[in-house]
Amino acid sequence: MSYDASTMRLMGGVPGQQLFLYRTADAIADVDDAGYFDAAVDEYNLSTGDLVLAVTSFGGVQALDALVVGVSAGQASVTLLA
Repeated sequence: MSYDASTMRLMGGVPGQQLFLYRTADAIADVDDAGYFDAAVDEYNLSTGDLVLAVTSFGGVQALDALVVGVSAGQASVTLLA
């Protein structure tokens, strides 16, 4: 699948310190791919340093993962926090 803006919520903060909640049926292996959140750079002013709490799914099992955003030239990448 792909990024779906309708399931992204800004919880608060300012660019570089924003916190988002994102829900998807995608597995974290897809969500943490470079470019997955590119559309959110324009839609939500997603910026380097922002955090995304991603509720993901794999085989019907939900998980919560924390991602740190990096943006360069309008393209988003995320790093999964261990």
